[in-house]
Amino acid sequence: MNRLKLPEAEVTMDDPSVTPITTPKLDDEGYLTYLGDDGQRYRLLDQLEIDQEASQRVRDALQASGPLFNQIEALCQAWIERMAVDAMDRDEAAAMLLSALDTALRIDED
Repeated sequence: MNRLKLPEAEVTMDDPSVTPITTPKLDDEGYLTYLGDDGQRYRLLDQLEIDQEASQRVRDALQASGPLFNQIEALCQAWIERMAVDAMDRDEAAAMLLSALDTALRIDED
């Protein structure tokens, strides 16, 4: 999925990967966006027009899933803390967790 750097600049395949640091949310224009680790806001939807009804469904789904996302985040933090006590440092534990999640959640592109 192509990401669009707000307000105008498009992220191309040559650009480095950006790690989201916030959950996606709808901006004032109805675009689904997130904040990247570089401090820029990115659009997840490729300049698609979203009608008000679709925007509301996305907004409702994001709001309803907030508590579940918070639980997932807390579990991840607890796992990192547990691993960082004796086995490895926090950065190594976080990298291992992200790698495992990436593998587990990967959608076959075939």
